[in-house]
Amino acid sequence: MNENTNENQDEHKEENMYPFNYSREEFIRRIEEEDKRFELERPHIELTPEELESDFPPMSEDIFTELPPLLHAACDRLADDEERETFLVGAIGVLSGMLPNVKGRYMSREVSPNLYVFVMGKYGTGKGALLWAKDMGEATDAHRVQQSRLAGDKFTEEEAQYHRQMRLYDKGKLQEPPQAPRPPKHMKLYLPANSTKTALMQLLMENNGRGIIFETEGDTLADMLKQDYGNFSDVLRKAFHHEPVSYFRRANNEDVKISAPALSVVLSGTEDQLRRLIPSIENGLFSRFLFYSLRGNAEFKNPFGTEGGDTAYYFARLGERLKDMYQRLDARDTPLWFAMQPQQEQDFVQQYSELKQEIHQHISHDLQGTINRLAIINFRIAMILTAIRYIDAQDGTLTCTETDYRNAIAITRHLLQYSLHVYETLQTRHGHNQLAPIANKQAQISECCRQFKLGRSFRVIAESVLGDKNKFSTIYNWTKRYCDKMRA
Repeated sequence: MNENTNENQDEHKEENMYPFNYSREEFIRRIEEEDKRFELERPHIELTPEELESDFPPMSEDIFTELPPLLHAACDRLADDEERETFLVGAIGVLSGMLPNVKGRYMSREVSPNLYVFVMGKYGTGKGALLWAKDMGEATDAHRVQQSRLAGDKFTEEEAQYHRQMRLYDKGKLQEPPQAPRPPKHMKLYLPANSTKTALMQLLMENNGRGIIFETEGDTLADMLKQDYGNFSDVLRKAFHHEPVSYFRRANNEDVKISAPALSVVLSGTEDQLRRLIPSIENGLFSRFLFYSLRGNAEFKNPFGTEGGDTAYYFARLGERLKDMYQRLDARDTPLWFAMQPQQEQDFVQQYSELKQEIHQHISHDLQGTINRLAIINFRIAMILTAIRYIDAQDGTLTCTETDYRNAIAITRHLLQYSLHVYETLQTRHGHNQLAPIANKQAQISECCRQFKLGRSFRVIAESVLGDKNKFSTIYNWTKRYCDKMRA
């Protein structure tokens, strides 16, 4: 009885998702009748082979051209467009964790440039470009580990001396007991995700609340998040906004608090691995991540080419330069403050006010929090670009150039399409009986633009053209890529 009742409720709920409580069939019939009244012809659109293959447009070449010199040169080392994009997204994530003492003010609070990034792709689809991004931090990580080893050697000597003095004290040959040496901190840049919550928190604390979690298999972090004794997802949510996090250290029987964690996360994995990490949009992690999806390349690359060695050497040298930058920033007594120019602040508010309204009107009010966090992500990307442009700056304010401001907007808006795709994926109901979509992609886009001219919402167009209202992110991409140009 209960099962039948639930099924009826689900069916009724599905029907009520259409305007005026129309049934699915009635909704489609009325759309077709409305089409006949307007008699607006479909615009003719010619698609390139690349456009036919993917719904995600590549990054504009202007994005790469306008990057700060260090990033621009690094991207130029990679010939494949998708590799460049993957590297850039990963590099922004890594660099976000390599700028200690770079701060800005957002909503009257101090913020650091830390980002969370997830690169999606099928098994074996070019996620290796992320490893070049990781190489940018390897020299810094190695230096910090070496510091810990040297401190460990010194501690061993001091501990031996302490025990010798204790024996003398026990024999009455010393008036005062010796002071035990403090164990050294475990210094790192890259924090391992295959740890317990307590172990990772301990490492974060010993590194002054800073570090980067970099994993090429999203399962690693997902497994740790799901451990009964782990429950690290609350730490990720709080750390994104630099909110205090605490944990209980059993060995010393004490509570430890990290006042302002500055954690960066760079992950890659498949869509299934993403679902394990972020099972729904309600858990709070979805809106804190930047997403990128690999399109894939059918071409087999020559594994014996000689350019790989040169590239490895290049990124090793780049890592050394970034290590020097990290050490210089880490040694500062006061932060370098990032600031936008007044006209940029005004434009920023206008841009995100309009975007928030657009997403609310055409897609879902559920994404309002996502747009709010996308704005702070945008702000942090501008911080990163500005800091890297002025990599040798010693003092003063890091004033955002118009080039870096516009490029940060462009990068963030480009990556928004992937966030909408992930939202769509997490919202999709399995077993949904789709209507047959228009078969030809060019015809689909033409019909999309025709209905867009009529002022229909993305969900209505997705239902009519693709047979599934949940595919609104595809419609959103098409309107931005094709329909807006036609209106202009």
